[in-house]
Amino acid sequence: MIVAETTYDIRFTGPDDIRVLREWLSDERMMQWYPPSTKDEALAMAKNWIGFAKYRASLTAIFEDHPVGIATLFLMPYKKVSHISMLYLIVDPKYQRKGVGSSLLKNIMHYAKKFKLESVHLEAYEGSPIIPLLMKSGFYEMFSQKNYIEFGGELKARFVFEKAVEV
Repeated sequence: MIVAETTYDIRFTGPDDIRVLREWLSDERMMQWYPPSTKDEALAMAKNWIGFAKYRASLTAIFEDHPVGIATLFLMPYKKVSHISMLYLIVDPKYQRKGVGSSLLKNIMHYAKKFKLESVHLEAYEGSPIIPLLMKSGFYEMFSQKNYIEFGGELKARFVFEKAVEV
């Protein structure tokens, strides 16, 4: 199934989107790419993640009236660091590699201007399918740490990527 950009919409994330976010983060295939290691931790992460919707700092991709991806800027509450933001991005496994992530990334980076952000950072783990997308989208690797996270008995590296917000 090909999902053309013209067949899905992007809207602000709402509180009800936590349902699908929890589902995705609890999926074993997805859990390996995010910090939580248990379903309970994934549920807590989803609550924190969806909380940024109240600031309109999160976008949801919709296909046939169903959320298929979410991109969220984790805004910093402190003036000294309010010019940067972490970015979390997730796409339903059924819709990965169909342009949804690229579109969400492009839109959230454009929207980052509203918050007067200078740069956006994203953390990814070794082997994550998001790494090629980040590189293609102009992110660069700031640093990496070997053996940072354990998943399935295997130690994986962590990479932190950055991209300047274009003015």
